[in-house]
Amino acid sequence: MRWYVLNLTITSQGAEQRSLTPYDNKDTAIRKFYECFNAVGGGPKKITALLLDDNLNYVKREQWVQESEEGEES
Repeated sequence: MRWYVLNLTITSQGAEQRSLTPYDNKDTAIRKFYECFNAVGGGPKKITALLLDDNLNYVKREQWVQESEEGEES
């Protein structure tokens, strides 16, 4: 069975970084899924990660969005 980690990161400059990486091992895929969030607080504005099975059904989904600072317009 294959596992896929889909990651989308929006940087502080608004650029998009996307990746889809396949894994043969579920434990490795889960570890890589959580590694997507290692940059929290280090610059990105938004991070989304999906863990997909070999039928491309999502197994796990997480999202992080940087809180806007006071006085900053959305």
